[in-house]
Amino acid sequence: MEHNDINEPGPEENPFGSDDQKKITDNARLLFGTLKNDHLPAGDKELIWNRILDYVHTDGDLTKQNSLRRIAWYQAVAAAALLLLFGLGYNRLKGNTEEAMRNAAKQASFTSADTKLILADERTIDLKGKNSDVVYQKEVIRIDSQIIARQIVPDNKSGLNTLVVPFGKRSTIILPDGSKVWVNSGSKLVYPSNFQDGKREVFLEGQAYFSVTHDTENPFYVQTKNMSITVLGTEFDVSSYDDDSHSYAVLAKGSIDLVTEKNGIFGAKTTRMVPGTRASYSGISNALQINTVNVKEYISWKDGYLILNKAPLTEILKKLSRYYQYELRVQSPEIGRETFSGTLDLQENIGSVMEAIATATSLSYNKTERRYILDKPVTQK
Repeated sequence: MEHNDINEPGPEENPFGSDDQKKITDNARLLFGTLKNDHLPAGDKELIWNRILDYVHTDGDLTKQNSLRRIAWYQAVAAAALLLLFGLGYNRLKGNTEEAMRNAAKQASFTSADTKLILADERTIDLKGKNSDVVYQKEVIRIDSQIIARQIVPDNKSGLNTLVVPFGKRSTIILPDGSKVWVNSGSKLVYPSNFQDGKREVFLEGQAYFSVTHDTENPFYVQTKNMSITVLGTEFDVSSYDDDSHSYAVLAKGSIDLVTEKNGIFGAKTTRMVPGTRASYSGISNALQINTVNVKEYISWKDGYLILNKAPLTEILKKLSRYYQYELRVQSPEIGRETFSGTLDLQENIGSVMEAIATATSLSYNKTERRYILDKPVTQK
């Protein structure tokens, strides 16, 4: 950026009044606007911008003397310039391990109808069943009780494996440390071939229930797109789908430390969760809400059914759509706000499940080849 791009006020200009504040603010806004949104969380941008404005409008001190006006000008421009420089190098400050896992998840796709296990040496194993079991036993990988492969970790590779579970499929995996993970439909789990001493770390895109083997000296970390979870040994559910505006964690047993705004320049925020609570986090607004919940409503999916209590139909259909790989929707937003309470058996076929919902809500549905649309009966329109 050239120096001439910044119109620093000269000594001949009026040092008093609102014109100075406007000039300073405009210059700061010019620099601030060059920062791309993906370089910094929205909450941090708003906080920094408010601080810049505080510099400019400081109790009317600008009307006292030239030196204070110049100090305010330099503070505003310096703050915005620092923000810009930070933004340019922002993504480079992330941890190497987490970034490698994130990249591995991006490279894995849902192009196949089968669950896939992508190994560190680039071998790909297809898991044909609707529900599959993967077990690590030392150097051997068992799939559905059969020895399928031996681990081979190339020297020049990061040693990361990726389990890709497409919509309509589920999987369980026992990791090298003995921790068990139930991986839901439309999810990716990235994990090392062998955990290193001092740290057990995985990356999740989608939903999974974790039962973590206790190990005080080797904490277990679950990374998602905008949350980090630290545990020693406990059970919890995490949901972080790319097409959901919120990520959440539900704690069933033990305790976990939930870290949000982990890439914020003002420091990450750590929240200790206790059993029976749900933390919902918005990566857009950086808002975190923690509520007491019935844990079974959030973890029953791993046992093959859904427990629902006044759940909006839009939320229910989104979960069922992932589970059954069907397009499920409502005819209008008004219908989507209607709620359903009860238990849905996911072992039933999609037709039986939709019939149960329609009966309980007094709605009807239209069916095509792989689509159900909930609507009000014609006589109620």
